[in-house]
Amino acid sequence: MNDMINKSEFILGVDGGGTKTIARLENLHTGQQWLATGGSASLTNDFDLALQHCKALVAELCAQANCSSTDVTAVFGLAGAGNKEKATEFKCSVVADYKNVNIYTDAKTSLYGANEGNPVVVVSLGTGSVGAVLTADGKEIQIGGWGFNVGDEGSGAKMGVLAIRAVLSELEDLGHVESILAQAIVSKLGGDQNNVLAWSTSAKPSDFASLTPLVFEYHDKCCVARNILMEHVGHVENLIDKTRSNYQLPVILLGGLSIPTLPFLNSRIKSMLVEAKGNALDGACLLAKKLTQIQITGCVIHGN
Repeated sequence: MNDMINKSEFILGVDGGGTKTIARLENLHTGQQWLATGGSASLTNDFDLALQHCKALVAELCAQANCSSTDVTAVFGLAGAGNKEKATEFKCSVVADYKNVNIYTDAKTSLYGANEGNPVVVVSLGTGSVGAVLTADGKEIQIGGWGFNVGDEGSGAKMGVLAIRAVLSELEDLGHVESILAQAIVSKLGGDQNNVLAWSTSAKPSDFASLTPLVFEYHDKCCVARNILMEHVGHVENLIDKTRSNYQLPVILLGGLSIPTLPFLNSRIKSMLVEAKGNALDGACLLAKKLTQIQITGCVIHGN
């Protein structure tokens, strides 16, 4: 079978995370681009919602570009795509809609976008967390990225869990909230401290992640917030060290939580860091362009 694939007029890259999804459609002949954003697209947090959000974004972009999705070669980089069953189910749900399509982890698209497809270590910190390596010989390795229930240490969602635990601990020990952080969280959740546990049992990862700005805001005036922040930083440093391992490669931090976390990292970690040349959306588009020319068969460890 010939590995070469006829060039498609349009390529689509999708970056779907636990909080939001960004999609970019590009006409390869004219260079014109269209961008759209929508809700979360994590296959393991809410598969049906992820599929719904992705389909809505693609429909919006195709309407803007006046094209059919069957003219499009697409790459979806989605949170939770490390779950092969979910990734396969998603691909089966959309494969007929496109000229060609592949589903990858958002770790892979971040990896290819961060250094324009060149060797690098990438650690992404957002609602979830994951590390990945692209070696000089083209090998791809993923560390973490197992999802909220069993992993994601160093993520916004897990920092939010630490914050809620602190609130519940104060309620248990004191009968009321006392720390500045706990008071701020109770206020954010409606002002009734008795509702904290009920909120936590139904909260999604993105809900927990929404508490992280409070931890950063109060870390210099509240020891509870400071302790949570330092525990978070420790998880991030461990993820960076584990991902980089013995590879003498530059490290790029990506994700919305990377910017506020960066100042608190130790000097050894900071010395490894370089600026990103692109993001996960750029990586998805790069892989989509490759897919118009040659069938991609490689896969990331425990992911596509």
